[in-house]
Amino acid sequence: MIKAKDIAKDIGYLENCLMKVSTELEKLKKKVPEGARLRAVKCRNTYQYFMRMKGEGVNGKYIKKKNRIIAEILAQIEYDEKLIIVLKELLDAMKGLQNEWIDNPFNLTLDRMSVGKRELVSVPYISDEVYAINWKGQEYEKMIFKEGIPEYYTRKGLRVRSKSEVIIADILDELYVPFLYEKPLKLKTGIVHPDFTLLNIKERREVYWEHFGMMDDIEYRNNAMMKIRNYEASGLYQYDSVIWTFETGSHPLNTKDIRRLIIELKKRLGY
Repeated sequence: MIKAKDIAKDIGYLENCLMKVSTELEKLKKKVPEGARLRAVKCRNTYQYFMRMKGEGVNGKYIKKKNRIIAEILAQIEYDEKLIIVLKELLDAMKGLQNEWIDNPFNLTLDRMSVGKRELVSVPYISDEVYAINWKGQEYEKMIFKEGIPEYYTRKGLRVRSKSEVIIADILDELYVPFLYEKPLKLKTGIVHPDFTLLNIKERREVYWEHFGMMDDIEYRNNAMMKIRNYEASGLYQYDSVIWTFETGSHPLNTKDIRRLIIELKKRLGY
């Protein structure tokens, strides 16, 4: 939804354009006789150009090919003059719109109802901010940690299953990318618990991140490949709905690469 701040930003951009075009127009006018206008006449497959002064004949003075720059200046002057008119009209319209703009008509309408009636109403639109908050606050059945296994915690106190997951979770939090940890996901082959479930706020759909951290263990690797195939069997593919990351003992998680990945991911998800 368009915000008042977006309109103000566009107004500022158009005002800047208007100032630059007006300045350039004054410079161009000094390069040709005052009041000169361009006339273009079709001649076979090309055009001939004439410079007309007020009171002159229909065509005016022919502009030779070697002096084409004069025709270009006159054409640019005409364009800039017309553009200034259009920009002023658009700015007037946008400034009028800005004064009457309502960022969220849905919430405004709700505010005009009594509190007792509001809870009975279904609002047709929810802002991205509210949608993300509601999504992040959802409840779900979490996987149980077995007794006796190592305990790893993120900076925000979330318990995860490995040091690598601590790194990923902390960078997601640091860059304000909301996520859910080990939220159940139903595939055609059964229920899985992706390490991280992310929200694509632009499309309002979920994206799943699986980190495979023991790829030098053959049994773990075979299970990981089977898991990937199960995602694909349910129509969830890398670069669209799923993110795969891997590491081995000799090739551990690279925090710089993960940070770069999450920075790009943040843009793609709409944050």
